[in-house]
Amino acid sequence: MKIRLQEIELGTNNPSKSKSFYSSILGLETSVEETGLNVFQSGITGVDFNTSTHLPSKTIVTSFLTDNLQNVIDRLSANGILFNGPKKSHLGMTSIEFKDPDGYLVRVNQPTEESPNWLKV
Repeated sequence: MKIRLQEIELGTNNPSKSKSFYSSILGLETSVEETGLNVFQSGITGVDFNTSTHLPSKTIVTSFLTDNLQNVIDRLSANGILFNGPKKSHLGMTSIEFKDPDGYLVRVNQPTEESPNWLKV
C-alpha cells in the first residue's frame, strides 16, 4: 500500500481575510482561487495547504492519498477505530474520514479512473 500526505485544510468564515493573511504575512502564493477556497503553494510538491468554507471555521483536516483504501479500512476496523465512508469525494476520489487519538479529523482519499493524473499515488 502506498500512502502520502495530500493536503492540510483549515475551515474559515472569511476566505479573503485568510488569503490576505497567508499571502501578506507568510508570503504564500495561491495556486487555486475559487469561491470559498484558496489553495496555497506549500513549498512541497504534491502537498497543498488550503483555507476554505467547505469546513466549519477552526476545523482542521489532514488528508492523505492512498492506492489501497480497503487496506486502510481493514486496519481501522481491526483496531476498533470508527470511520465514515467510503463515499464519493471531489475530483473523482473515494474517501473515508476518522479522528486521530487527539480528535483531529483525518481523511484518506483514493483516486479513481475519473481523478486527474496528478492525484494518483
